[in-house]
Amino acid sequence: MNKTLVILILAVIVLSWNFVFTDKKKVELTDAARVLQGLSHAIQYKIAVKDYWKEKKNLPDAETWVNEGKKIDIDFSKSLVKNIEVGVDASGAVTVYFTNKETIPIEKNIDGTKIVLIPEVKGERLLWSCRGTMDEAYMPKKCNKEVISN
Repeated sequence: MNKTLVILILAVIVLSWNFVFTDKKKVELTDAARVLQGLSHAIQYKIAVKDYWKEKKNLPDAETWVNEGKKIDIDFSKSLVKNIEVGVDASGAVTVYFTNKETIPIEKNIDGTKIVLIPEVKGERLLWSCRGTMDEAYMPKKCNKEVISN
């Protein structure tokens, strides 16, 4: 059999397999997962707060954060996050504000709700806890516990 024909047949088989056995609709996120996806934007802020704390040996309030030009550019258009601020709810706290978006359907109204990630200095470590005004069904499970990450 011709080598080119064998390669062509194998390519058709591989492409057919992808079309038959992959369904893009299976990747549908739950509402709670959409909130967690948005909350993942806070990771860069948590790292920046940790770096600030390591350098200055204190946690920034909102005014200090803004005055020092600690702006982090993140595209929130594909998430439920409206914006993120540091130091508003407590020194070093990362506050994630949520909003409803027409392009991202979600069952319950989350417009104006927030999740606050609060740092606490424990020796040489910065531990994070969280609280928020988000519907309990959408709050991360770890927010019910004292420490959520290092």
